[in-house]
Amino acid sequence: MRIFWRALVSDRSKILQTSHILHPSVNVSFLYFLAAVFLLAIVPNLSIHAATRDIAASVFATSVVGKQVELNGSPMPAGATLFPGDVVRLGENSTAALQFGDSSVLAAPLTELVVESQSLQLRNGRLQVRVNGKEPFIISGSFFHLNIAAKQGIAGSAEIRLGGAHAEVSAVGGLTELTAAGNASYKLQPGETATFDRSDEQSSTGQTAASPAVGKVSRLIPQVQIDRASQHIVAEVSSGVYWNDELRSGPSGRAHITLKDGSQLNLGSDSDLRILQHDAQAQQTSLDLLVGRVRGKITKLTRPDAKFEIHTPVGVAGLVGTDLSLLVTNDFTELMVFEGTVRFTTLNGQSTTVTAGQRLRISKSGVVDGPLPYAAQDAQSAQNLTDITGSANSAPAAVAAARPTVPMIITLTGAAVGVGIGVWQGTRPAVSVSVP
Repeated sequence: MRIFWRALVSDRSKILQTSHILHPSVNVSFLYFLAAVFLLAIVPNLSIHAATRDIAASVFATSVVGKQVELNGSPMPAGATLFPGDVVRLGENSTAALQFGDSSVLAAPLTELVVESQSLQLRNGRLQVRVNGKEPFIISGSFFHLNIAAKQGIAGSAEIRLGGAHAEVSAVGGLTELTAAGNASYKLQPGETATFDRSDEQSSTGQTAASPAVGKVSRLIPQVQIDRASQHIVAEVSSGVYWNDELRSGPSGRAHITLKDGSQLNLGSDSDLRILQHDAQAQQTSLDLLVGRVRGKITKLTRPDAKFEIHTPVGVAGLVGTDLSLLVTNDFTELMVFEGTVRFTTLNGQSTTVTAGQRLRISKSGVVDGPLPYAAQDAQSAQNLTDITGSANSAPAAVAAARPTVPMIITLTGAAVGVGIGVWQGTRPAVSVSVP
């Protein structure tokens, strides 16, 4: 550098001594130009890095709900632009919707992920993914790899849960290809769920302390079954209900479930409800209504951070001491409120408050109709379709045939979760009428 500078000074001296044509200010400008070229040669990475970061911007936070959503340790606002390597963390009662080109990702509370180029790495938590474009979307974990893609015009959609050494993947639509722990790839069909661990040992299929009780079946009209891990249990009056249980009713089946906090749920026929969480003391409840109808009389929430949520394929209904009916079909989701207030939040973050005497309908594509007053006969019909009259019936119901098992790592069930994404009832196996 000293040699370069001496040469530069020497050249400048010669210019000043021999050139009486150039203006002094021109000489100074020329030296500044040379200095700028020299500095750029030393630190070229500064401008290149900035340009690359701008070009790489392809992920956007389309919705942020709650105050505990962090981007690289700082609060992440809605509309934020994300780049490869960015870390997103969500606390309790917080969700975030991310847009990766034609693919959308909904991250649930207590989720941590790392943004990559047109893909992401899930460190912990729960995601719902929908892929509308031609290119597959990739999700990786520490011991698994997923390709989610559209197929024959049907959007690719799946739900992924990861907690420690245990993971669960539920395929809802399109094509989901799973590779776990170095095994060969396995293609999940819509309606199948794969559960697997970091180790080669199968986890126990029985109920354990990790899945606490949330309530019981109080009244019943067969046929109703409870899917618990790989077990398919004939539901009876007084049957216990636990975290992660999935209750499935047949064409004539109905069930009345009493939760520990006193809330009452009536499950209609041809319906599928999953109990994700119910902590009566902390007043934290989360349910998935995959398809069908449920009526809920919910105990009033009193804690500041309390929640009672029912997830559907098009959004989440947040309840605060309410009497309501919720219907999920392949084409739309309909909410009717008899008492209290419900806030329904769609996948794109649009929130609508529905009060007593109103109904709200959301199409599969996310179009919101309402809230509007409902007719008296519609309210009566919604209640009649979930009521269980007469004496409690605990006659044997039938369970579906056992689903295939992939040895060592992956256990498949037909329980497509699909919260906030979509559900295709035609892909679901019906509740069997045969004795197990």
